[in-house]
Amino acid sequence: MALILVTSLFVFVLLWVSWRYLMHRDPLLRDVMWMFASVAMLFVLGVVRLFVGAPPRPVMILAIGLLLAKPVFTLRLVGRLRPLPSWCLPVAVTVWVLSAVPVLASATRPVPRPAVWPAVVVFFVVELVAAWLLAAEARRRGGAASARLWCASAGTGVFGAALLISVTGAVIGPRALAVLSGVLYLFAFVPPRAVRRIWARGATHAAMRRLLAVPANEPTRTWQSYCRDATAVLGADMVLVLMPGPDRPVRVVGCVSRPVSTLECTKEGLDELLAADDPIDALAGWTRPPVVAVMFAQATDTRFVTATAVDAPGGRGALLLLNRCRSLFAEDDVEAFTELAGHAAALAGRAQTLAERESLAAIVESSHDAIIGKTLGGVITSWNPGAEQLYGYRRDEVLGRHASLLFPPGQEQAEQQLMQRITAGENIDQHRVTRRHRDGTTVTVSLTLSPITDATGAITGVASISRDISERQRAEAMFEGLLEAAPDAIIGVTRDGSITLINAQAERLFGYPRDELLGRSVDLLVPERLHTPHVRHRDGYFAHPRNRPMGAGAALTAVRKDGTEFPAEISLSSVDTDRGTIVTTSIRDVTDRLIAQAERERLIAQAERDAGERRLQHARRLESLGELAGGVAHDFNNILAVISNYTAMVLDTLDKPALDPAELAEVRTDLGQVGRAAERAARLTKQLLAFGRRDITQATVLSLNHVVGDVEQMLRRSLGEHIHLITSADRQLWPIHADAGQLEQILLNLAVNARDAMPGGGTLSIDTSNAELTDDDTTSGILRPGRYVRLRVSDTGTGMPPDVIERAFEPFYTTKPKGSATGLGLATVYGIATAAGGDVRLYSEAGIGTTVTILLPAVETPDRAGSVAAVVPAAEPAAETSPHETILMAEDEDDLRQITARILTRAGYHVLAATGGAEAIHFAQTHPGPIHLLLTDVIMPRMMGNEVASQVQRRRPGIPVLYMSGYAEPVLTENGTLPDGVTLVEKPFTSRELLDRVRVVLRQAGTSPVLRPAPEQFGART
Repeated sequence: MALILVTSLFVFVLLWVSWRYLMHRDPLLRDVMWMFASVAMLFVLGVVRLFVGAPPRPVMILAIGLLLAKPVFTLRLVGRLRPLPSWCLPVAVTVWVLSAVPVLASATRPVPRPAVWPAVVVFFVVELVAAWLLAAEARRRGGAASARLWCASAGTGVFGAALLISVTGAVIGPRALAVLSGVLYLFAFVPPRAVRRIWARGATHAAMRRLLAVPANEPTRTWQSYCRDATAVLGADMVLVLMPGPDRPVRVVGCVSRPVSTLECTKEGLDELLAADDPIDALAGWTRPPVVAVMFAQATDTRFVTATAVDAPGGRGALLLLNRCRSLFAEDDVEAFTELAGHAAALAGRAQTLAERESLAAIVESSHDAIIGKTLGGVITSWNPGAEQLYGYRRDEVLGRHASLLFPPGQEQAEQQLMQRITAGENIDQHRVTRRHRDGTTVTVSLTLSPITDATGAITGVASISRDISERQRAEAMFEGLLEAAPDAIIGVTRDGSITLINAQAERLFGYPRDELLGRSVDLLVPERLHTPHVRHRDGYFAHPRNRPMGAGAALTAVRKDGTEFPAEISLSSVDTDRGTIVTTSIRDVTDRLIAQAERERLIAQAERDAGERRLQHARRLESLGELAGGVAHDFNNILAVISNYTAMVLDTLDKPALDPAELAEVRTDLGQVGRAAERAARLTKQLLAFGRRDITQATVLSLNHVVGDVEQMLRRSLGEHIHLITSADRQLWPIHADAGQLEQILLNLAVNARDAMPGGGTLSIDTSNAELTDDDTTSGILRPGRYVRLRVSDTGTGMPPDVIERAFEPFYTTKPKGSATGLGLATVYGIATAAGGDVRLYSEAGIGTTVTILLPAVETPDRAGSVAAVVPAAEPAAETSPHETILMAEDEDDLRQITARILTRAGYHVLAATGGAEAIHFAQTHPGPIHLLLTDVIMPRMMGNEVASQVQRRRPGIPVLYMSGYAEPVLTENGTLPDGVTLVEKPFTSRELLDRVRVVLRQAGTSPVLRPAPEQFGART
């Protein structure tokens, strides 16, 4: 009978725990199952043997082995409840194996007692150790958990004693102890619910008494007392309570240790925590524990989190048990303390209310504002020190008196209206009124009135708060004055974009009256297309307000009432007020400044472009001269060789004592060769000046064929032997009006470009022809219908792709390597052609070649008027009488002065030769006779030719001037062109050119008596 009872007890506990494990899958319950299965199996086999017979040997070995392993299972269960030394469980398993093997070896026949005793002793010792550890765990707990752990400890020890006694051969004693052990285990693992609740509630009585003993106005101490008692009873490493705060985040209460006291979570995080299984293994990442559980476990260095919901007046909270190890039998105590947490929350709420009331009373007493309580009839019921200071009355002087003693005469009706509004339930906020001081003076106050209600909500009185704003009123007046006098438009904007502040300048700038803008959206002042980005920027600024000074951002666009837009610069600053954050915006119309800035930038850019263009043009000219350097040097060397050799031969011939006619003819021929070589040198010098842009620009009527012919030989030498040059000229070519030097520059630029396009050699063709353009030929609008001369330059080079053709005439655009070209070649060609009234056309195909066609307007007849300086007239027939005029010549070069004087003297002229400007002026002043012509060099030391001419003409009014120079640009020309009335003979000149030019000037001027100086200029010589 006892065997059946014991078997029933252990099997019942095993089934109960197994069902619980299937419901919760808790590893702790799995260990409990193994512990009871080891005992229940043996007793089941005993019942089977009693009624059926001996079971098979393997079954007996398994049953005995499980029974002897029961202390190991119990020790493993205890190891989940509290930390054990790492060696404890391995040693227990080893000792169990060593002691159980002899018993298991003879499981089907009687075992000698010497072989059984070691196994039984080991069983008893390990059971006692497990019972002792369970008892230690019971001492750490309170309530139902403590009682159930004590029962488990006692049942473990009694069962070990029963097995130890059974080895002695006794029957009744071991069975009785086994029954007692089963009952104890039953109360430990499957106690009646009523018993469990009695045990749990007994532990909360003392905690509740301590909660009630906490002062009513200390909510923090209330929670601290609760958490201490919960920790002591529940045996947790830490107990926390989470409660929603006033601003709704869930916070830790009753804990002062950091960093736990600073932790908080959202309501959603709390709901996730309470919905999870209990308990939560927060460090088992594969189970995806709630984020809040992980956060608190990491902060407290624990692992297992048990959370239950706590219903509190302020909203749902949670009770958190944080343990390093698992807990057993704690569910009833947790339930009891969860209920107690609700009571603690009510007590803490009451304490919070009392503390707030006491704090409010302290605030009222310490406030500098006058806080007054009145009945609906106006009788004063409360009076704080601030009211004493503001109105001068002591508390005992005004309590029970009517508030009219504070009203200036004539305000009774207004005060009655305020009371009626309060009675209707309205609040009056910051109403400006005047009040009377005890000494009779008046004071301006900001009045706030609110109704006082009882528990039923009925209005029983009025609370009045008065603040002295006399100083504030003066400050506001000063602020308004400064605001209205500000030179910039100032607008105040709230977070929703409403305008709350505007000054006079803003009214003038935007055209709106003040009352039309106040309260309206600031988007009214922003163009409609910019509303969306403006709202986004405004919200971003309110989220992170910061001061932004004027000019820190780009100019924005604003719109006036009449719809006109203007660029505006703004500065921003924020200020926190009782109405929230207000952003003050200073707005400045920068239209005039942007116009001035744009004009300044345009002028600077234009100046930079002009300077860059001049520099690059100069570099281009130098590059062109560099291309000519080899050919020019070659020509000069040849010319010098001719001059020196023929001169040497003439000298050798003249050294003979007597010359026959043949030798004289040979000398004459040699000197002719010297003269022709000098002419070639003069032409080369002029070409160098032309390409260096230091020549004198003289647009004349000329034939383009002559220009091509003059440049042809130079091009053949400079292009190289790998370029085949072909020229074709129209013999009936019409004349044009242009500058020969510029046309030569065009040909050089195009030839150099063609040479670069034919690095492996090719053909360059230059041809001229006439062209009649009709309306159909001038659709571009650049040229007008008429007669033109066509210059065409073609090459067989690499050609240009379409994208390069589109940009070919752009200044500074080049496809050549960097540093090898300036990109001004075709741009210069285009500029010269268009300045002469023509046009440039470009045709090119990649891999075939390029053709540049230049059209220049033709002239009907050569225009010789005003071109004396460029066209040398044909020699006139010899005059019937020899020249007799007097010529004043100024030349600083001795050899040139002597030869020029000899040429003029041999021609019959009387020459006054001066070595410089000062001597020429002296001759002009002292010579007694007339002077018919001034012939002066342009470039001379100490005094230029134009200065000499000016001084001489002051002394000899009307005297004509003939200049001679090969480089006159800095003195006589304007932009490279001779002014009207200036006549020049260019060096080097021949005797015929000089005499022809002198005759022309003298013939144009004629002889006149005004060429004599005034009598007073000669003094005694007259």
